[in-house]
Amino acid sequence: MNLDGFFYPESIAIIGASRKEGSLGRVFLDKLVQYGYTGKILPVNPKTDEIDGIPCYPSVDDLPITPSVAVILVRKDLAIEAVDICGKKGIRNIVVITAGFREVGGEGVKREKDLMKVVRKHRLQLIGPNCMGIINTDPKVSMNASFSPTDPFCGNVAFLSQSGALGVAVLELSTSLRLGFSIFISEGNKAHLQDHHFLEYLASHDNTEVVTLYLESIENVPEFRRVTTELSRRKPVIVLKAGSSERGAKAASSHTGALASPDRAADALFKQSGIIRAQTVEEMFHYALAFSNQPVPRGKRVAIITNAGGPAILATDAVEKYGLEMAVLSDKTKSELKQFLPEESSVNNPVDMIASANEETYRQTLSAILNEKSVDALFVIIVRPPVNTTPGMIAEKFRDVLSAKVTTKPVFIILMANKDENCGLPVFQELKLPVYDYPEAAVKSMAVMFHHRLWRKKPQGKIKRFPADKSALKYIFESARADNRQFLSTHEMGTILTSYGLPVARGRIVQSAEEAVQFMKDVKQAVVLKVESPAIIHKSDSGCVKLNLQTAETVKDAFNEIMQNALKQTAPEKISGIFVQEMLREGRELALGMKRDPNYGPVIMCGMGGIFIEILKDTSFRIAPVTDADALEMLQELKTYPVLKGARGEAGVDIQLITESIQKLSQLSLDWPEVLELDLNPFIVAPRRENCKIVDVRMEIRIK
Repeated sequence: MNLDGFFYPESIAIIGASRKEGSLGRVFLDKLVQYGYTGKILPVNPKTDEIDGIPCYPSVDDLPITPSVAVILVRKDLAIEAVDICGKKGIRNIVVITAGFREVGGEGVKREKDLMKVVRKHRLQLIGPNCMGIINTDPKVSMNASFSPTDPFCGNVAFLSQSGALGVAVLELSTSLRLGFSIFISEGNKAHLQDHHFLEYLASHDNTEVVTLYLESIENVPEFRRVTTELSRRKPVIVLKAGSSERGAKAASSHTGALASPDRAADALFKQSGIIRAQTVEEMFHYALAFSNQPVPRGKRVAIITNAGGPAILATDAVEKYGLEMAVLSDKTKSELKQFLPEESSVNNPVDMIASANEETYRQTLSAILNEKSVDALFVIIVRPPVNTTPGMIAEKFRDVLSAKVTTKPVFIILMANKDENCGLPVFQELKLPVYDYPEAAVKSMAVMFHHRLWRKKPQGKIKRFPADKSALKYIFESARADNRQFLSTHEMGTILTSYGLPVARGRIVQSAEEAVQFMKDVKQAVVLKVESPAIIHKSDSGCVKLNLQTAETVKDAFNEIMQNALKQTAPEKISGIFVQEMLREGRELALGMKRDPNYGPVIMCGMGGIFIEILKDTSFRIAPVTDADALEMLQELKTYPVLKGARGEAGVDIQLITESIQKLSQLSLDWPEVLELDLNPFIVAPRRENCKIVDVRMEIRIK
């Protein structure tokens, strides 16, 4: 989608321009003029023929040309008509600043639907409504078509914001950090153009090297995933996502449903798409400063130079915490450092120059460490020296080093000093050295850069299709809907899973203790008994599961006890019988599951199985479709993965079978949109494939 008409317009019409000081129509006009917009400004207002010498037109029809873009500032009851008139004029790009649409509910929802009818009728492209405008800092256009009180610096960071107020705040805060923007987009209600449209445009926008977003919702998850996965391999995408409520999980009918919150689904989507998630506005700034100013580190070996021991220890702790490594300095570099550092200094890493270090000491140390081949990135800690040296003097020396040396190693400044006129901040910013207040933030930013590099280098996973006889399964869902059954029977679920090649333990539903005993004799091994009832979710907690039954007597006693306990939980007509199943002795308990999120679609879960899954929460999530690489990463994210691989002399389980089972579950969830939740817990996994079997299943479907 070509959005140049918005961001490189030859002319802009302001529908609702005004002479009145402080009015929105006046603010927009002034912003365009003051920021130096290079195109033609066309104010529209029937009550005046000029505003500060700029000709004003009584209506859109009276405009002498067809503008590239129109900005709508009129009242909400006039906005739709204004858009319609623009469409008739042939204006294809519309920015609706006006509020009072879907965001207010009630009549506003209908008003937005009516607005979209006009958009479709004229085949328009629309940003908003309820937004604060757009900015392009490119000197070719110099366009600030917004009511932001701040004029951002020109830079290489694009910023999309769903919140106008946060957009204003970020633009203002960015000036103190000298973080420059290429493009700013206030998305508003995203009635027409949405995140993925803008991101696709920014992928080929030459002035944009880093993309940042503030999101409250994602309207089209599949398109967002497609676009961001491609974009992230070219440019870092940093997202601050609000709305991490866990409330919806409480009503879930399965373990997966209880664990797969919308926020975990968002995390899964971001991992699959290579998106870097910031947890705070401050983190978003930290990451953007690093990516926009410094090269991405080629490795994870870091060096620290400091004039204070405590901050260096904190930095070292952060290096380990965020998966980096302390570089081992060569003897050559250590010898060079010893030539000018005091005897009390440490020439190991961290290089502690002690408190007496002056600007020349910093210059020599910086130069020596940048030449060290074992170092991929450098952190420079500056605590205000107690000698006749200021951070500003140190910054000037850094200018000497960096102007004489071309380096591909990122350098991060940790300036633990008051930001006064002698702090050197303007010089560091001029040298494009990101400045942080504390060690942890700097180290985390560098770690984010390094791990993003690893993501970009790894091969893309493949989505594998497994054979499944869907036509043979259709009657199961039709039968359940006809009977108004929300939960499928164990037999039905077993048939579905088996059709997808998922290994299910042998079992059957019985109506008497004698039948259960006969099954035990048939399989010639111990058995498990559990109630068959959609009304009893957690069978173990209800005393409705009995394990390792090896004799006819214990099977009969277990059958009777389970029935008694089940009848305390629900009515007899809700009990289909007792499910008797082979007892699996070998293996570890895993859990796979799926929850269909109304926004993200099927959310696939993998975790440590058994009755404590919701307590321990050793789980990982991905959005379907799940690739082979996704499936393996899901396992590797589990704390228990080393145990699954094999530990303490015990053999590892069949990892390939598990990853294939995750992919099959993903395929099943996409093939059958009526499946709302699905639990495979426990899924017994063992070294030998024939001993890996799903023991318990729960499947909830949509019946209307």
